[in-house]
Amino acid sequence: MCAINGGFLNAEGIYAAQSLYSLVKALNSMLFPRILTFLVCTILLFNYTLLHANELAGHPSPYLALHGNDPVNWRAWNEAALAKARKENKLILVSVGYFACHWCHVMQRESFSNPDIAKILNQSFVSIKVDRELNPVLDERLMGFIQATRGRGGWPLNVFLTPDGYPLTAMTYAPAESFSKILKSLQTRWKEERDELNKAAREVDQILSERYEKEEKLDASSSIEGLADSFVSQALQYSDEMVGGFGHQNKFPSAPQLWALLEINSQKKHDAVSRFLELTLDKMADGGLNDQVGGGFYRYTVDPQWETPHFEKMLYTNTMLAILYLKASEQFQNPRYKTIGLGTIQFMLDSMAGPEGAFIASLSAVDNNNVEGGFYLWKRDELKKLLTLEELGFIDAVWDMQREPELEAGLLPWVVLSREQQKKRFTLTDAELDNRLSGIRIKLKKAREANRIIPRDNKRLAGWNGLALAALAEGLKHDNRLKQQGEALVQFIRQRLWQGERLNKAVDDNGKSMGDGSLQDYAYVAYGLAQWGEIANNQPTSMLAKQVVDQAWKRFYTGKGWRESERDLLPRPLFRRHIRDSSLISPESLLLRASKKFSADKNLQQRVDSQLKNRTANMNEDSFYYATLISTAANGK
Repeated sequence: MCAINGGFLNAEGIYAAQSLYSLVKALNSMLFPRILTFLVCTILLFNYTLLHANELAGHPSPYLALHGNDPVNWRAWNEAALAKARKENKLILVSVGYFACHWCHVMQRESFSNPDIAKILNQSFVSIKVDRELNPVLDERLMGFIQATRGRGGWPLNVFLTPDGYPLTAMTYAPAESFSKILKSLQTRWKEERDELNKAAREVDQILSERYEKEEKLDASSSIEGLADSFVSQALQYSDEMVGGFGHQNKFPSAPQLWALLEINSQKKHDAVSRFLELTLDKMADGGLNDQVGGGFYRYTVDPQWETPHFEKMLYTNTMLAILYLKASEQFQNPRYKTIGLGTIQFMLDSMAGPEGAFIASLSAVDNNNVEGGFYLWKRDELKKLLTLEELGFIDAVWDMQREPELEAGLLPWVVLSREQQKKRFTLTDAELDNRLSGIRIKLKKAREANRIIPRDNKRLAGWNGLALAALAEGLKHDNRLKQQGEALVQFIRQRLWQGERLNKAVDDNGKSMGDGSLQDYAYVAYGLAQWGEIANNQPTSMLAKQVVDQAWKRFYTGKGWRESERDLLPRPLFRRHIRDSSLISPESLLLRASKKFSADKNLQQRVDSQLKNRTANMNEDSFYYATLISTAANGK
């Protein structure tokens, strides 16, 4: 008898699965040969897949491929899809998400697998699904729209465009009933108020464009020292003095801002900055943001105390935090930060490295049973079976594992006793504490990997692998054993991602390209190669870095600023004098840093100097968001 996994079928497929199951029972009851039963199952499932597959079926992006059997007629983001919308005069739904996103999967199950919703979308809309990691420039533009018009954003990001590509309205996750009402309302209004909606979308676009142009005006009055002081002041203003980090709601690591503070603090000591940095680094490492069992950091926590994470683990988060902790270990002469930095790299090697030397994009927030955090949470009964009474008492004290669970699936470990408190309570030395924790972690890690599965996004993104190479280079200063992994990643970039004068955006398990790289990819890869070439004393790698640097300037620099992709299908392609930090470091900042390493190229250095002198008004007003660009100018590295 063949098995049917309903988790991989859409809503219509569930009925097909039930019917197929009834047929199999009937065949088996008639003593139908099992091999023929298997063949019948296979043929019916194959035909079902062919019948319901859309354009995304078999896509090399795991996120897009997940939507390949939705009843929605999804299309990829390209000129053909936009031309179809113009020809048929239909509104466009652009739905943006990513593989590790929990709520993206929830909306797929509730709405995009719903036959009634699919019918509306297929009749009245051109539906486009976007992997934000493959198209970060489009994602940024659409996120800018929802933040400007709604005040906040997130994923899944659903933006409705006019047939000419002007954003009309946007929303994030909504339950199926609400989403259906929104679709029906837009469906009716587009029939009855088409001209008014077109006009409104163009007017909003014009207002946002004028606001953007105002922010981009040059302001020569700002000095580098003044911008650095403004950034430090804003960072401390936004800081949480009690538990570190920025803001008082959910907590993101904000690695670019922490990195910039660390660099500025190394040039000009600020006691308040030092206290804040150490507080933040300690709280992130001890809290729920950090996987206390297997290592590696989650993307953010849903509370301000760093306790309950949103459980996806992203490659970029861990690369930037590894670099941050290793740099902080030198500035503060704190060996624990070195341990955390190297431990984060070890997590990357254990859980995210492919056999060819590159790193995958992410680990999902949900496990194979669609339980958010299910891979990382523990029931009391499980712990009792796995650990000795002494070990259980130890983690009860150190990780507070007797508290009431915050989540239904179980408890997440986080540190509640400082190292000094641990030594005093258990009368153990640092080495003895490390050995005891190591033994417990090995048992728990082995148990969860044997009994649980965490879905992975296996695409190898060029830019994020550039950041991973930079992390390996920073780690190489402390552990020469990382040289082999770093050299393997350089070879992967040279052979699979770099195409002579062009960079692939990403490749899949089989090396298949997923499009052309954006400025972000060129900048991050250039920086990673330049760092590795310098720290590993590898001249061929430095030469490759120079090639990538030159192509980045050639493809994306306009003489006055940047375009972030070579093709922008939306109206009014954006030009930026400077690029802000986001959850990722500004690609401009890292490209400038990589470029500075090639001092013999005088023309290149003139470009770098000119770009750093072109300061805009919003760099001073919103200096917090230009953190690494300011620290690049102030630090010169």
